[in-house]
Amino acid sequence: MYTWLLFNIHSINFLYAVAGLSVLGCTLVLLYDYFCNRQEFFTRYVSPYVWSVIILTSIGGTLTTLLYSEVFGFIPCSLCWLQRVALYPQTMLSILGYKMKDTTYFPVYGLALSAFGLLVAVYQYIYQALPAEMLESGFVPCLADGSADCSKKVIEVFGFVTFPLLSAIMFSFLIVLYLHVRKANNRQ
Repeated sequence: MYTWLLFNIHSINFLYAVAGLSVLGCTLVLLYDYFCNRQEFFTRYVSPYVWSVIILTSIGGTLTTLLYSEVFGFIPCSLCWLQRVALYPQTMLSILGYKMKDTTYFPVYGLALSAFGLLVAVYQYIYQALPAEMLESGFVPCLADGSADCSKKVIEVFGFVTFPLLSAIMFSFLIVLYLHVRKANNRQ
């Protein structure tokens, strides 16, 4: 069963890269809409589905991390774990927020978790982009036992799409959605 998945890991990486870049495009459109377009696009096209999008995004991110670590056997580094710490609670919190129709407090919690995850993802992306000589300088932000290396690129598609970039895109997307939800809630 897993042999097919392992054989096609490059195809799966490519699909994740394309999906991530598509989400980046959506994030930029929603960011423009938030600051320059008075949320007209969000109100018309996204608002009715915003809870579903938030829930599916957090579940999708969670399942992706579990797929790569539990099925494909990639050991997550400490920076990856910090990003998981920011993502995993959002899955349950978004479902609870939807059930309780909480547009006041949930977006604040989501913003805080996503901002933390975004900072860690950007740090790891920059860390992976550094030359190997700089990484050997003595500062090691990863596990001391050496079981996982933060500079190792599990995914590298198009020469720049890596797991930390996909993580940063996902957290940015969630941040923009939470900002829209808060702004729409404040208007009511």
